[in-house]
Amino acid sequence: MFLAAATLFSAKGFDGVSVDDIATQAGVNKAMIYYHFTDKLALYRSVVADMLSTVSETVAAIAELPITPAEKLDRFVENFVRQADARPWFPPLMMREISEGAPHLDLDTLGYIRSVFLGFGRILREGEAAGAFRQIHPILAYTSIVGPLLMNAARERVAARPERQHLPMLMSVSHEDLIAHGQETARRMLAP
Repeated sequence: MFLAAATLFSAKGFDGVSVDDIATQAGVNKAMIYYHFTDKLALYRSVVADMLSTVSETVAAIAELPITPAEKLDRFVENFVRQADARPWFPPLMMREISEGAPHLDLDTLGYIRSVFLGFGRILREGEAAGAFRQIHPILAYTSIVGPLLMNAARERVAARPERQHLPMLMSVSHEDLIAHGQETARRMLAP
């Protein structure tokens, strides 16, 4: 039921999906959904928190590693792409939620976003202190790194439609190339 909800929310947004839709997609009755979640909003927040809590924990662990700030930055980029690969529904869902002003996210869920950002900030400050990174506003650095990764995930959804695959902007890019490019771009942007 969780994956069915995540897929539907990703495709249609929170308001475009009913509990009946989720139950039908999951092959369960509505009562089963309400048994596990108080309402549609609780299920939605659980879907978002699943990705954000995992990324938050991983970024915090990366920030603690005994490696250089540049290596931590590389791991940050790779982790973001790998987590989005594991949950392909997440980038479009999050892009939609952010573009709408995050009306469905409560303080607990937003706390996961804060944790991801704080972990990234630790990596950034460590790199600045070591002279490996230039000083930059952490929000600008974060959005400059994560934004293109989210945008590529959205681009891939557009490219998934067979009638559009001939368009140059929609050609396939391996995620290994995406990771390498994201890492190089981030390092160059932060270079002193």
